[in-house]
Amino acid sequence: MDVNSAIDQAIARHQAGDWAGAEAAYRDILVAAPALAEIHYLLGMSCLSQGKASAAVKALRTALRMKDGRGDWWHNLGIALRQSGDPAAARQAFATAITQLDANPAQQAEALAEQGALLAGTDPQEAEVLLRRALVLVPGLPSAAGNLAAVLFNRCTDGEFLNRPEAVSLLTEAHRLSPANTVIANRLGIALLRAERHQEALALFDAVLSREPDNGAALLARSDVLSILGRFEEAAAAARQAAVGSSGRPGPLVALGVALHGQGFLEDARQAFDAAIVIDPDNLPAHLNLGTLLRDLGDDEGAERCYQRSLQLAPSMPVVHWQRAQARLIAGDFVEGWREYEWRWDIPGFSLSPVLRALPVWDGSSLPSGAILLVHAEQGHGDSLQFVRYLPLLRARGLNVLLQVQPALVRLFRESLPSDIAVERLGAPVPETVSCRCPLLGLPLRLGTCNLTDIPAQVPYLSAPSDRHDLWRQRLRDLPGLRVGLVWAGDSREGDPRAAATDKRRSLSLSQLAILGTLPGITYVSLQKGPKAAEAAQAPFPLHDWTDELTDFADTAALVSELDLVIGVDTAVIHLSAALARPTWVLSRFDGCWRWLRHRADNPWYPELRLFRQRQWADWRLAIAELVNALALSPPKRSG
Repeated sequence: MDVNSAIDQAIARHQAGDWAGAEAAYRDILVAAPALAEIHYLLGMSCLSQGKASAAVKALRTALRMKDGRGDWWHNLGIALRQSGDPAAARQAFATAITQLDANPAQQAEALAEQGALLAGTDPQEAEVLLRRALVLVPGLPSAAGNLAAVLFNRCTDGEFLNRPEAVSLLTEAHRLSPANTVIANRLGIALLRAERHQEALALFDAVLSREPDNGAALLARSDVLSILGRFEEAAAAARQAAVGSSGRPGPLVALGVALHGQGFLEDARQAFDAAIVIDPDNLPAHLNLGTLLRDLGDDEGAERCYQRSLQLAPSMPVVHWQRAQARLIAGDFVEGWREYEWRWDIPGFSLSPVLRALPVWDGSSLPSGAILLVHAEQGHGDSLQFVRYLPLLRARGLNVLLQVQPALVRLFRESLPSDIAVERLGAPVPETVSCRCPLLGLPLRLGTCNLTDIPAQVPYLSAPSDRHDLWRQRLRDLPGLRVGLVWAGDSREGDPRAAATDKRRSLSLSQLAILGTLPGITYVSLQKGPKAAEAAQAPFPLHDWTDELTDFADTAALVSELDLVIGVDTAVIHLSAALARPTWVLSRFDGCWRWLRHRADNPWYPELRLFRQRQWADWRLAIAELVNALALSPPKRSG
């Protein structure tokens, strides 16, 4: 045999893809010349190309016994060992290859990528190190990029991990490394959603659906984010599309129920949640959302059953406790309600500065001599106005108190509270003598507000600065008839989509109150601040507007103190007026706030407050008609 000619012919077959022919030729050559290491290597590669991993391993080991210093051969032996089902030996082969390929960065990167892929399942941290080394050597190397993306993705498969800040950065990198992988893209979208980065999440789901219009996971997640953004019709459409071909899965039904609830189709939403529970009796989102729906429908017992079932399924999930807290409070169950309300700090939207978070939370006990309790605002202006009533009770216990609140409330509270209670803006430096803190809405729990009769309801507990009080008395004295203040919209809070959706339900346009202009003997004064204040210029009836002179709540309090009645939606001015003991009439949305309780026109928090409730979702007509009728037949008396 002419060995050289035989070798040329065998290699030609190999290069032409005739691996079986090449294998036979290599074996014939090795019969005549068994000491040719390169032919043993080529024999191994021809076997590997045919999927004959065991034969490849045998030939490649023989080649390396003859010629050990070939890193590329060790690399291919590693591949053959991996394919033959011997990962431990494969790892050893790749390790040797990596060491021997220092002079060849491209091949070393390939070996690093293979080793990283092998370790991904057993040692993901080491795998990540190797894959990153490969990408340093050869940026964008597909095998390394894809495997690193998988490693990063696998770190984020735990649903709880997606709540951690690093989840977004890890999945963002995974998505960058493997942009066509829609599974990674969907997971990144969910992480962005949990990080409250709603628009980014929506853009990602839309990108997935542009490539795969029927991607069920993306459609379902898109429905979720659209509901959060208050785009309920689009959310319902996405949920219905996700349900196509997904019979027997509860997820699309739950998403549809949430979207229908947001549109006010309450019975349809209930049917969707019930259907999801029939499919999966242990489906937590179905039970939890059904509980919220039943709460809005006024079925407190049904809501409690749903929340109890949810707690059985997820006893430590904050959102379950948070939703139950609001349901218990609106039902008047303050014992359970305030206890469950403590879970709010684990809910998106409730945050504390690092300084406050570092302070111990007051447990309700006495403090050491000279120590100060820091009480701080935590939510909206209305919440601070309602719960500042508890501060004198702290002083009555002998506690030294420092109050930090929103800047717009500082002057009012300094005027209203006992002089030995210091009032500062939220975020001011905390004195070293502060030993612990308590959020304002944590005071009812710690001060024993266990039922409605425990509420400290004495009003007024706020007072306006006397100089501003006199100014408004002079200005309003000559206005004819009953002087009625109006506030028709809340703070839209566009940066918080959930709060924005609530504000949309609670707020009116001034034109919806046009019927007020038909009542004789009334002068209307605007108390509306914010973007909706511009509507005062086109009011459907004469409306005095001095709101540009109201720089904070102390100014507003001085004006309100000289009015005979304040009419408005559920916003901070309503709390201010009621805390000043002014007659206050509230237009409350169908799914009213827990503090207004159930089935009553009065309210134990504010003796001078009267409620006019929606009877149907998003329909103000009857509530406004009832208010107008009351104003016509039994208006409050003019003061002064």
